[in-house]
Amino acid sequence: MSDRALAISIGAAACIVYLAAGFGLLTDYDYYGRLAQAFLAGHWWLDEAPQWLNELVACGDGRYCVAYPPLPAILAIPFAAFLPSALAQVLVSRLAGGISAGILYLGLRAFGAPRAVAVAGTVLSAVGTTLFFSTVDGRAWFDAHSVAMPFLCAAFLFAARGDSAWLLGAAIGLATLSRLPVAAATPALVFLLARRSGAPLTRVGLGVIAGGLPFAVIYVGYNLLRWGSPLDEGYTRLAVGDVFFSQGVFSLFYIPRHLYAIFLEPFEFVEGVPWFLRPSIKGTSLFFSTPAFLWVFGGLRHVRHDPAIAYVAIAALLALLPDVLHGTVGFAQFGYRFSLDAQPFLVTLAVAGDARTSDGWRAWPSRLFIAAIALSVAINLYATIAITRFGWWQ
Repeated sequence: MSDRALAISIGAAACIVYLAAGFGLLTDYDYYGRLAQAFLAGHWWLDEAPQWLNELVACGDGRYCVAYPPLPAILAIPFAAFLPSALAQVLVSRLAGGISAGILYLGLRAFGAPRAVAVAGTVLSAVGTTLFFSTVDGRAWFDAHSVAMPFLCAAFLFAARGDSAWLLGAAIGLATLSRLPVAAATPALVFLLARRSGAPLTRVGLGVIAGGLPFAVIYVGYNLLRWGSPLDEGYTRLAVGDVFFSQGVFSLFYIPRHLYAIFLEPFEFVEGVPWFLRPSIKGTSLFFSTPAFLWVFGGLRHVRHDPAIAYVAIAALLALLPDVLHGTVGFAQFGYRFSLDAQPFLVTLAVAGDARTSDGWRAWPSRLFIAAIALSVAINLYATIAITRFGWWQ
């Protein structure tokens, strides 16, 4: 079977898994589904603001705007034309998350990972990280991550394969229309593409700008419609008076809370019940929820000797930088959902930490790494069932 055929099979299988896991589950936080219906009606605002949708922002007389970028709503339009808003939204979340698995597989192969290693990394991403729970749940914040993921994986694929620079720019532009922080990874991906293609860095940079510019224009225009300003004022308005944003939307003072969330946030301990470790609504340490990500540190050992791995590590760092400066750590969530903004890069570092050697790649992942992936899958399956089917957040 060719890599392309295997990637299609992986993507289709992931879609089926996500759709099956989410069968019968909807969300109350259907910001994007409602916005898709508004787009169908010819306007960019909602006419009402239900009490539970407390992140709608007034943007005119009797108008309420969704503060987030619009791509998840745009992709929901075909479904919102004939389905309820919540169902349209969660379907997009589950399909986008599933499709990302096939693209990530191709990205790992293009980066140099052998087939078995690439499959292992793809399984880890799809069902061994918070992408599984977030995609199945499908509430607006999680939907944004799921929709960004296939385009972020495509950006990694284009850079690793040394493709045309405008493709990289377009992929980043589309991902940013769902999750703004991912744009920060662009410089590292430009360097990776230039190295892989052999093209001059300046030419690659200009090509990426050309590919991404139309999507930047779309977002600026969307901001002008919503706020009368080219800047994204929605998040600033939401932060006014919020105790978690006492230093503004972004601040260095917020870094310690993110470090705690990434490295130390535990499961909740509940006495007197068989399932005594329960997911916390605040989140769970990235390495408690996905133990296989401990191999990321092994991947970092190669940054001095392999420039491609160094660029991937920098891409992960840059993508996470806006997140760790943000006032909240992403709750409600399982795991640390902001890690999804760097997911393709973290997975690449993890598989490199296991299978990359000074002489190249091993053909197969180690038994210990496979065991860590299996444990990660079990943890994420447990958390997804516990939260979505038993309401253990309530």
